[in-house]
Parts: sequence; structure tokens; C-alpha cells
Amino acid sequence: MSDGIPPILAGDPQWRRLDARMLLVHPVQEAVRFLPALLVVFLSGRSSDRSPWWDLGILAIIVVLGIMRWVTTRYRIWGGQIELRQGLVNRRLLTTPADRVRTVDVTAPIWHRALGLARVEIGTAGGGLGAHRIVLDALAAPVAAQLRGELLHRVATAVATADGPAEGLADVPANGPAGGPVDEPEEVLVRLDPAWVRYAPLTTSGLVSAAAIWGVSAQYIGQVDELKDRVEGAVDRVAALGVGVAALAGFLSALVAVSVLAVSGYVLTYWGFRLTRHTGGTLHISRGLITARATSLEERRIRGVEIGQPLGLRLAGAARLSAATSGLGQEGARSGSDWLTPPAPAEVVDRTAVSVVGDEVAVRGPLLPHGPAARRRRFTRAILPAAVLCAATLLLTRATDDLPTALVVAGCLPLLASPWLAADRYAALGHALTPRHLVVRSGTFDRRRVVLAREGVIGVTIRESFFQRRAGLATVTATTAVGRQHYDAIDVPVELSTGLAADLLPGPFAELLDAEHVPQPSSSDRA
Repeated sequence: MSDGIPPILAGDPQWRRLDARMLLVHPVQEAVRFLPALLVVFLSGRSSDRSPWWDLGILAIIVVLGIMRWVTTRYRIWGGQIELRQGLVNRRLLTTPADRVRTVDVTAPIWHRALGLARVEIGTAGGGLGAHRIVLDALAAPVAAQLRGELLHRVATAVATADGPAEGLADVPANGPAGGPVDEPEEVLVRLDPAWVRYAPLTTSGLVSAAAIWGVSAQYIGQVDELKDRVEGAVDRVAALGVGVAALAGFLSALVAVSVLAVSGYVLTYWGFRLTRHTGGTLHISRGLITARATSLEERRIRGVEIGQPLGLRLAGAARLSAATSGLGQEGARSGSDWLTPPAPAEVVDRTAVSVVGDEVAVRGPLLPHGPAARRRRFTRAILPAAVLCAATLLLTRATDDLPTALVVAGCLPLLASPWLAADRYAALGHALTPRHLVVRSGTFDRRRVVLAREGVIGVTIRESFFQRRAGLATVTATTAVGRQHYDAIDVPVELSTGLAADLLPGPFAELLDAEHVPQPSSSDRA
């Protein structure tokens, strides 16, 4: 076979080690984990004239911990099971059926890429908990790619035998005629357009990336006296020009700095982004500049999509798309493994969503508005707190003569913006039900339109708060095993809520509807 890589899923009963090159990676990772403690130890050692052998001993312990991870970790795929064995004192064995694999996430941070390694995370059904994700850190990059392909492109009806290789898995044509990986036909759904970086400063993730980069840069500047003096000198020169000029210059400088840092974070995260559909029934996402990440999602396990439109992206006519699927777990969702598009034009996002769910009406169709009661509630909840804040600010102004003008403006400005906010929040409210999907939408600063497969709904809850009951409204929550695990249709008219629930779960709520129309016995009948 090419590169000497045998088929991984052929049912090898032997336990395998991780790649030996990880011995160069894990000690570094352990050192990063214990970096604060190491700094304290080294600094205290300098101040107390402690023997340097103590410092060397601590470093040796960290190296040994990294080596022990390699010594005590084994994995194998045998009898239709994926098994991972770890630990020396506290032994742990993770086992999952190979046919329950839902996602395979292959990441390669820069230190892995330099050594030709990759980190493989295997997500299975019920992957909402960390225990349902098997992590192999690290494998040789070709082995990781082959493992991903064989796990997700296997025969769907594969079954396991108790004392032999998994039936169906051994027959997967994972290798071509020459023994190398099969070059599967693929359909490119999304490819990053460099012009999309203009959306980076308009997203929350972009601002978070900017803050993280700024934090690291600020620490570096603070440690280098020459840079620190230059920055302080520039600030003093601007301040000497006057308060107004200094404030304007500070605002523009901050705007430029945040934009540059956000664009940098966007490029680092999404560089080379590609979403492709493979004939094996998977969606494959690859992205990343320094840390390369490749995620494969089993398409038939995707139960819906979420179209996110934070206020900044919405004003710019853009959006982003994520998948509601099983197997990612909370850690996978936090790392962005469910992203199907980067922040991109809304037309691109909608087209991709239609391609994934196959229901254009659910993605682009109109939604059922929630009526005047929901509108009144939006205005009441927006205007009343803002009016109370403004009144308190004005009362404080009377009691205090020297209250800053900026504080008065900040206290009353929300009252001027609240009608617009209420109208926008009501415009976002709505739901729809197609033959295959439930659609719900809500939010202003972080507007979301969720398209959820009706077959993925496993429970429905109807909730009415005290104020909702007075307004004749209810919140219908669809529970599912994927994504956020519950999606809300907010402030639905109460007369529609039970019907919506009955359409989603015909059995239980149909009985409830029938019970509501059964004549109740009179007091004389009960007597």
C-alpha cells in the first residue's frame, strides 16, 4: 500500500500507540498548562537563592508527565467498537460502536503541523457530554486523514460481530487501486472570498479575537520599556491638543485598532475555509491559517441549521450559518466545529442553508407574526425600564448640581432608542411550520433563525409566565438532542401554542386538544 498505511477499520485486534512524535509535543503542552506555577517557582527560586536543581527537577517531572501520556494511551478498532485506553493509576477505557460515529474533527495546531501530526476527535451519538468524544492526540497526519475517511464513508449498514471484525467495515473501499485514499468526487458549497474579511469587525467573535490579541500585545508592550515609553509619549502628545481632539483621536485609533485586530482574528480562524459535500454522505469543513482544522459531519444526522445575524452583520447584509447536529458535544460547539459558513453575505448563507436542509420555504419563506399582544409586550419591556432609568437620572440631576452631562445623556438615551428596539424585536418574532421543518426566529442584537427538522423534535413544552398569561401569550419550546438542545418560539398567541405543539408531537398533544373539547360534567351530574 502507498505510504505503508494499512486500512485502519479492517478489524485489527492489536492495541495501537499514538505516534511517537507526540513525545516532542506533549511535554510542551504540559509546560503551557503549568506555566503560571512554573513562573512562580522560578521567580521564588531566584529570590531565595534556591538550588537550580529544584527547577530542573520540576521540568523533568513535566517532561515525564508528557511521556506517560504516550506510554499509557492505546487505541484499537475491533469487533465494531472504537476503544481508547488511558491512565496508569486511574485506568480508563472508552468504548463506542463504530456505527454511532457522527463527526470526526481533525485539528493540527502549528506545533503538530511542524511534526506532521494531527489531533483526532471522534464524536458519537449522545455527544452532548465530553465522555462521548474520543480524542486521539496525536496521530500521523496521513493516518488521521485515513481514519476520518474510513469512519465517515463506511457502509451505513455495518454491524459488529462479537468475536471478529466488524461486518461491513472491513469491506469499505477506503483505498484506491494503488492502496492510497480514494479521491472522492466532491461538491464545493462554500469557498472563502477574501472580500468577506470586511465583516470581521461586525461580529462578536471578531471583537473577542481583537480583545485577546490586544491583551497579549499589551503585556508585551508593558514588558518592553522602549515600546512602553513610545506609547506613553504618543498619548501625552495627543492629550496636549485638547480634550475634544484627544477624545476624537482616541475613538478613531481604537476603531482602527479593533478593526485591524478583528480582521487578523478572522484571517487566522477562517483562512482557506471550504465547505464541501462528498458522495459518502458527509459535509467536510476545512479552515485555519496557523491551526488547521478539518471537520466531517454525517449529513443524515444534521437536524437543522441556525442562521445567525448579529446586529452589525444584519446592518451590513451579512449572516453566518451553523449546523444543529449530534456528536459535536459542548467542546466541539465552542471551538466552532459546527460552522458551515464564516460571516458572509446573507445570500451566500441562505443558499448554503437551502443546500443543507433542502427546504427553501423554511429558509427564505415568510414567518407567521405573533400578533398585537406580542407587539405590546415588546414595547412595554423596552420602554418601561428605559423610562425608569431616565426618570432616576433626572431626579439625581435635581438633587446633584454637578452631575456630568455625559451621565445624563447616557441615562436618557436608552429611552429615545427603546421604541426602535421594541419595533425591531417584534419584527424578528415569528415561526413557521413546513411539512419537514419547524422555523423559529427572535432577537435583535443577536437575531437567530432556526430551521429544525420535525423528526428531530423529541419533546415540546408550553410555558406561560405570569405576565404572559395576562397577555394571552405562551412560549413553545421544542426539545431536541442536537445543537442547543432546545429552541423557543417566543410569545406565541396562546390559542396557537397548543396547535403548534400538536403538529410537532401529534400523539400527546392531540389527546390534550381532544380533552379541551370534552364537555365537563355539571355539579348535578356529579351529585
